[in-house]
Amino acid sequence: MVDILITFIGLLATAFTVASTVPQIRKALKTKDTDDVSIRFLIVLIVGLSLWVVYGIGRADVVIVIGNSIGASLNIWMLVLKTKYSREPLVEE
Repeated sequence: MVDILITFIGLLATAFTVASTVPQIRKALKTKDTDDVSIRFLIVLIVGLSLWVVYGIGRADVVIVIGNSIGASLNIWMLVLKTKYSREPLVEE
C-alpha cells in the first residue's frame, strides 16, 4: 500500500512540475514574445531534466523517466520558441 501511495505522489509531483511549463508556452505562442524568458535558465533546466531521465533509466524508475522526458521535451519546445520569437535570444540583461 505504501508503494502505491509513493508512486501516486511521484506521479502527482510529475504532473505539477510538467504543467508548470505549459502556461509559458501558451503565452509565447499567443504573444510571440519570449524576451522575458531566460535562455540560460532553459538550457540549464533541459540539461538537468535530461540527467534525471538518465538517472531514472539507471534506476529503472518509470515515473522519473516519463515525467522528466515530458518536462525536457516541453522545455526544448520553449527553447525553440525563444530562439524563434526573441529579437536577440542570446542576449540577456
